[in-house]
Amino acid sequence: MNQELTAQVRRITEKVLKERAQTAAQNRKVLAIFGTTQNGLDIPLQQLQQCQQDGWKIQIILSELATKTLSLSPIRAAFGEENIWQENELRDIDDIVDTYPLIVLPALAYPMAAKLALRLVDTPCTYLVFEALRQEKRVIAASDAFGTRAQFTSRKSFGQLLETEYVNLLSELGVQWVTAARLAEAINEANTATRITVETAVISASVIANLAPDIQELGYITPAIVTPLAREHAQKRGIKLIPKRKSD
Repeated sequence: MNQELTAQVRRITEKVLKERAQTAAQNRKVLAIFGTTQNGLDIPLQQLQQCQQDGWKIQIILSELATKTLSLSPIRAAFGEENIWQENELRDIDDIVDTYPLIVLPALAYPMAAKLALRLVDTPCTYLVFEALRQEKRVIAASDAFGTRAQFTSRKSFGQLLETEYVNLLSELGVQWVTAARLAEAINEANTATRITVETAVISASVIANLAPDIQELGYITPAIVTPLAREHAQKRGIKLIPKRKSD
């Protein structure tokens, strides 16, 4: 191989590595939405701080109820006022959804869980989460507030039955449940998914079938059509379908 060809290969390799690094940096963004909770915030905050130390950009949103019920001092101390938004201040929610590939609910409790499970999208925070799920983006929720009491009794109360129903419905929508102590681990695992983007008017079953075995996320340019059979094949293979705008 002559020097000119070697230099050309090196330039191409450097360009590819640079593009991959830029893509990885863009993807290392987390939108953490805090609702009200009776559980302590120490573990969720520690987990998010660990992600911050690992190079993730953490943006906090406080629901309206959270601003009235939570002690906000630890959150402000951990992430700074400039990285905290309040729900009533949110603008351009669709743009926020486009910006953040990963949504985390580190303090999810019954009020927000119930609204999401029942599709009652009547607040900026619930709309944001529901829209992210609709676009098949990753949504990770702390499960600590759910499914604990039911383990100790054979007869479930009405509240426990609702609790189980919420978890099941949100799981069907695409929510990934982890304990608060595993939030950092789940966030870092979410960034390792292999993703490609295709530009075609129709995403058919054959497109899915021809993807490499290691592909976990398929981005497509809206308003491309995804056929029902393609969605079925993607679900069987565990491939997330992610719509993207032409300018992304």
